[in-house]
Amino acid sequence: MNLFVFVAFVWRLGSVLYIDLLGPLYSEQLNSNIGPGIAAVPIAVSQALVIAALLFSFRHSRLFKSAMTRPWSSLSLSWKKFSLSDFSFWLSSVFLLALFVELVARGPIPLFAGIERYDYTREYGGLLHHVLLKWEPMLTFQFGVFFTAPAFRGRPLDRRFGFLLVITLAYLFLVGHRFSAFYDSISFFLVPIGVLYLARDLVHPGWNFVSRSSVARFWLAGAVISVLILAAVFHSYTVVRGFSGSELFSKLSQRIFVQQGEMWWPTYERVFLHGNWNRFDTLTRLLVNPFDPTRNSTMQLLMERDLPLDRAHDILRYGSSYTGGWPEVFFEIGGPIGGFVLVVVGAILFSEFMFLLMRCILEERLITCFFLTPVLYAVLLVIVSGMINSFVQTTFLIKLVLALVAYIAEDRWRAARLLSAPSQGERIQ
Repeated sequence: MNLFVFVAFVWRLGSVLYIDLLGPLYSEQLNSNIGPGIAAVPIAVSQALVIAALLFSFRHSRLFKSAMTRPWSSLSLSWKKFSLSDFSFWLSSVFLLALFVELVARGPIPLFAGIERYDYTREYGGLLHHVLLKWEPMLTFQFGVFFTAPAFRGRPLDRRFGFLLVITLAYLFLVGHRFSAFYDSISFFLVPIGVLYLARDLVHPGWNFVSRSSVARFWLAGAVISVLILAAVFHSYTVVRGFSGSELFSKLSQRIFVQQGEMWWPTYERVFLHGNWNRFDTLTRLLVNPFDPTRNSTMQLLMERDLPLDRAHDILRYGSSYTGGWPEVFFEIGGPIGGFVLVVVGAILFSEFMFLLMRCILEERLITCFFLTPVLYAVLLVIVSGMINSFVQTTFLIKLVLALVAYIAEDRWRAARLLSAPSQGERIQ
């Protein structure tokens, strides 16, 4: 259910351990040597605190209580000939078709023209392209919700939405995206599948959710996607950027082993080794006066502190950013002790929100899930990249209010349907 978080955790921790053990290593992006040391210890503890909070929130007794409160056979998501899943499928299909039409009509296709994805977005990308890049993880999460919805009634998965995910990944491949875009899309799509897996014995005791055929299809899909990602990465580094030989090996080594953990090292040295942290200055630059308030101010702050200012701003203006931000942001605010306190608070809020989302998926509150999706994205961005400035924006408050209104309205609608539903009920369409 939290693949998006766990992959980021494992990769970052592995990178920091690599720097700890093999340092001093040259960081190309920071233009300095980093390591060796024990920087992996505080980041490992921080990650363990998040995992502990998740295990507590998703304890078996609580899962069982949530599953038992759901009226499984009393509601239907269809009104006469109208089906919410059908409507969502056809609306998404029209959007994706228009997206490909826009791609062909507006000019060169990055995969074939050797154009960097950032350049294409800035110079050629149309309205629908920008909409997809902004909402892509949230869109694929909705695909996952509708993909799994029938299974909560004991019916086959709605494979149409798996097909929509494949089409989305194909578009991202064509416009030059590499690992991150595929990772985001697939991770968000798998969240509802994770809920189904967690609750399989509680929802339908004895139900064989994971059959041999489904496992085989899963591994086949994973193999195809892995080949696609490797091809995208190889094309980007060799064709688009023109690297080869030892230079290609160096660039890939930096990307895989160093860049995931390099931003943690300056924070570790600054806060843990030198006791140099300033809560007021950090909060001001994060929440009051960031370089670009529409983007992740945490990475902007870290890049401004760890790079020459002009270089940091040039990279940010280009639309790029380095990897990291969590848990750096909490230790930059709270110091070596208060940072752990903030990590615990953030972990509890994150795990409780994920449990709330799981309950909404279990109870098939699809409208509420739709309005909770932007909130989910913001919450996950905190744990992966430390982006906290989204929580002080008016748009986030509006998202929360809309999600609350949707929950109340859907709850009242469900109550009315329960009162009027026949004893055997209807199955999901």
